[in-house]
Parts: sequence; structure tokens; C-alpha cells
Amino acid sequence: MFSDETTWRLFYIRRRIWKRRGQIKVVRTVKHDPKVNVWGYFSASGFGELAKIKGHLDAKKMMEIYEKGLFASADKLFGPDTRNWQFLEDRNPKHTGKLAKAWKAQHKVMVMEWPTQSPDCNPIENVWSVLKKKVGKFKITTTKQLFNEIKREWCKLSTEYAENLAESCFKRCQEVIDNNGDWTSH
Repeated sequence: MFSDETTWRLFYIRRRIWKRRGQIKVVRTVKHDPKVNVWGYFSASGFGELAKIKGHLDAKKMMEIYEKGLFASADKLFGPDTRNWQFLEDRNPKHTGKLAKAWKAQHKVMVMEWPTQSPDCNPIENVWSVLKKKVGKFKITTTKQLFNEIKREWCKLSTEYAENLAESCFKRCQEVIDNNGDWTSH
């Protein structure tokens, strides 16, 4: 099961600015723009729960997400035995600290060994990219509306897409090995 969290900014607009030599460049921005943080995961069997993260994500909130989101979906996809699945998440301290390790050990969650700074290996990064493009097409004015659109698009993701991404993990990891840990095409 591949997991990660990401941030959607309400007023993020990617744009190119052209100017002539000598011209002053002025770019209007929104300081501290509203945002929505979410956590989600998927496996080859489909997409699990999408959790909205309120406030700053720390280890304690992560444990709540595991309890409500991870186990609820894992039970549906694989049954109650945690030996039927392995969990993949990045090496962020909120995932690897004492509290998180103790919680996972207590609940018998098997965590895949994963190198640091390897975002191109985790296929959920592809999911976030696809969703951000889809959600970015809508004119959204509130964080509530933003989360509803994110969730709506998440629910549309197919099991076939999840299966293809999960299967691509072996190829991704092999490409990293072949490139001696350097950049890959994913």
C-alpha cells in the first residue's frame, strides 16, 4: 500500500511571465493563501480513504489517520490480518519517529524499507500530479469546495489505474538501481 500526504493551495496559479530586457517584473501573489492538506493511499486492489488534515500534521495526527483511514480501508481490501499487506510511506520524521514506530509495531504493520529522498519511486506521486491537473481545471473559491473536488476526483480513480501504478513500482525501483540512485524518468 502506497501512501503520502500533499497540499493543495486555493489560489495557486502557475503562469509564465514575459518581459523585455530592462522592464520591471511585478508579480502579484497571495501571502498565506488558503490550502487543503490531504493524506491518501492506494494498493493494486484500489484506492483507500482520503483524509483531510486539519492544521499542522504531526506524529499524533498521523496515528489518528492510520487508525481511521489506513485500517478501515486495509480491512476492506485485505481483511483484518496485517500480514496480507505491506505499507510504504516516505521517510518523514512523523512516519519514522519513536511514536510512529511504536504504533506500527503494536499494530503489526509491516513497513517496506525505502530510501530517503526518493519521491520518483513512490507511485502515489503520480496520483497527486494527475489529481492536481484535474482539480485545477475547476474555478474553486473556498477550501471546502476545494476538498470536495479533490475527494470527488479521488473517488473517480479506477482500480485498473491503481493496479498499473502498483505494478510500475518494480520497474521504478529497478531504474533507480540501474542509475545508481540517480534521476529516473518517473
